[in-house]
Amino acid sequence: MQYHQRPPSDNFLFSMKSHWFYLIVFALTTTLFACSATDENDERALAVAAARAISSTAESEAPAAARNPAHAADSRNAAQMVDAGFKRYGIEKGIITYRLDGAMKGTEFIYFDHWGWREAHYEQTESRVGEYYEKINRVQFLDGERRYAYDPATKTATYFDSPQVQEAANKWGTKDMVKVGLEMLKSMGGRHAGDAKVLELDCEVWKIDRMKTTLWMWEGLTLAEQAFAMDIPVSRRAISVQTDEEIPLAKLVLPEKGIAIKMGK
Repeated sequence: MQYHQRPPSDNFLFSMKSHWFYLIVFALTTTLFACSATDENDERALAVAAARAISSTAESEAPAAARNPAHAADSRNAAQMVDAGFKRYGIEKGIITYRLDGAMKGTEFIYFDHWGWREAHYEQTESRVGEYYEKINRVQFLDGERRYAYDPATKTATYFDSPQVQEAANKWGTKDMVKVGLEMLKSMGGRHAGDAKVLELDCEVWKIDRMKTTLWMWEGLTLAEQAFAMDIPVSRRAISVQTDEEIPLAKLVLPEKGIAIKMGK
């Protein structure tokens, strides 16, 4: 299935000024191994361009020979996590496109399969806050209990293994990380504040009042978020969700050649 952003309306569109809060959500995810109104034509064009780019990539790229390096005996890869009964998301595979506006502008793409245990998070953004400026082009890869931080400019990747997934499953009594994530939200003071739609998908709305944070959750994925960090409003929203496309292998794993890989400290 494919879901794309409809033209914005006064009742539907919220302010998109930055997205720093996604770092909070991403940190939570990796721990588990975890504006003003935009122009209608520009919003629609971005969604169409993203869909075309994904489609052309899937058609033009042959299955890559690249694979992530073999794991140590105490670190499970994506296939092993699925075989062990773990699910990170409530859907098996997907491609999600996010739009960022305001202080940080750009796009993010998330590709995943194996119920989320094999995932790539591509970020291309520029941020301006006062005199501060930063341009980011980076990729985070997840393969089961191993996470890679990849810098395309230097062609270097740093990896980290994490035992927290099993620890979380033992603590909460389930291998369903969607349920674990909600329990963690509750432990942070989160409360279920109702239901709403993002791209016609039914989401649970969760609020963490002490962090001035609102999340729109769908199948374990955050499709939209709003928060205040140091009194600066931050937000991010999905503009396209695809759940029936084949995910190109080259999008999900480290480049095949010419990179240096080291263990993180």
